[in-house]
Amino acid sequence: MFAFLCLENAVAAAALHAGTSFKITSHSSKAHAAKELASKHGLPDVSSLLVELNDARKSTSYGDAPWPNLDAEDVAAEVERFLSAVETFVGA
Repeated sequence: MFAFLCLENAVAAAALHAGTSFKITSHSSKAHAAKELASKHGLPDVSSLLVELNDARKSTSYGDAPWPNLDAEDVAAEVERFLSAVETFVGA
């Protein structure tokens, strides 16, 4: 859950910095923004991971989605890699 929130907010920060439009209340819109950030600005493509983490959130919260096949260490490494890339991208 926290990896999802962290990753989604990092995508939002990078998208705002890049002027990439997205809907703040739409998880799928942020996944689309992540794909655009990857293709236009060279950030790691975390769009699929966002979808998987959102499915995990929905599975836990509502029981309406199957639990995705995720490895906690792989997720943590990918989130950390994206955060580092966003930090460089926004010049923090």
